[in-house]
Amino acid sequence: MKIAYVFDRPLPARETDSEQALQTLAAFARQGAEVRLVLPAQRNARSARELSEHYQVQGEFELVYVPTPFERWPTPRKWWHAARAAQLPAVRSAELIYTRNFPTLFALARGTQPFAYETYRPWPDQFPVLRPPFRAALQSRLCLGAVLHSQLASDCYERLGVERERLLVAHNGHDPARFDAPPPRAELRAQLGLPGERPLVVYTGHINLTKGLDTVFQLARRLPEALFLLVGSEGRGAVEVLARKHPNIQFVPWQPFETVTRYLLAADVLLQPPSGLPLRFIGNTVLPMKIFLYLAAGRPIVAPDLPDLREVLQHGVNALLVPTGDPEAAASAVGRLLAEPALAQRLAAAARQTAAGLTWDARARKVLSFLQRRLEQLREPGQAASR
Repeated sequence: MKIAYVFDRPLPARETDSEQALQTLAAFARQGAEVRLVLPAQRNARSARELSEHYQVQGEFELVYVPTPFERWPTPRKWWHAARAAQLPAVRSAELIYTRNFPTLFALARGTQPFAYETYRPWPDQFPVLRPPFRAALQSRLCLGAVLHSQLASDCYERLGVERERLLVAHNGHDPARFDAPPPRAELRAQLGLPGERPLVVYTGHINLTKGLDTVFQLARRLPEALFLLVGSEGRGAVEVLARKHPNIQFVPWQPFETVTRYLLAADVLLQPPSGLPLRFIGNTVLPMKIFLYLAAGRPIVAPDLPDLREVLQHGVNALLVPTGDPEAAASAVGRLLAEPALAQRLAAAARQTAAGLTWDARARKVLSFLQRRLEQLREPGQAASR
């Protein structure tokens, strides 16, 4: 299968969507697809090999650049890229075009090639003004379907009127090689300059208030014996400033992917902030990708009891889920895991078992099978006109 993956952000970048895109297309390549990554041209252009090394992925792909006059202006760049990418011979020769950018989706719906869309966001629920263009694009004849990162997102598009056969729920994954044969926890902590005996609660990801990190302040006050380590700081933002009042909160700058794994493995507890803010009010976090790394790390997890997280986390089975906005319950859950080694070990083992079926390769096989089936349906005599 020949796939042109159109992505509208210059790479490399630190945003999670760029990592997810590279993991996805590299996994497609490992499963036998011929993949071309189509990016907006940039001053410091990278080769496919350099991108693979930056994101630490295995899988050969071709890199194609689309010239743009809007390198430094994200919004016009996105729409320019959407309009120009499908015109390239390298894209026109593909069997299908794949994207996770809705400006590109809307442009492809006016084109002549089969295409598929991937997203984690229930856009039509969050921005009702987008409902008509999304409905038109995802119901267009050449749309193979949408690959959704959660059932929560899939339900949104089904409510929009998109046929269920066009929707595939494909949870994100992890690279198991990053967790092979880890050194002992004490050795990891020594290498990372972390205290050897102090209870360690770790969060990894973007450090800002939209991620619900204000809840960590409340946990830190209630659990002064624990060190809360927030990995992914990019400077002196609001969270870093507010945390100065809490001596048991420590920040680590943004780290390469392999180093992030080491911090996860050094933890006693892994934390998804027990806040409903990212999902319910901002919408920029739906079943966060870090959860799959948390599971693969085989450490006990504390997370909010939210519908997206319940798709992979089960309370008392592979995590402890707590009500949002209840710092006492969250602190109690973390405290239990620190005080009850048997419980922590049981949840950690179940988390690792859950992760075994959630790899990037397994996901790629599922998505490619869906795309192949939908392509065949599109090519059936009498079907192309009716779909």
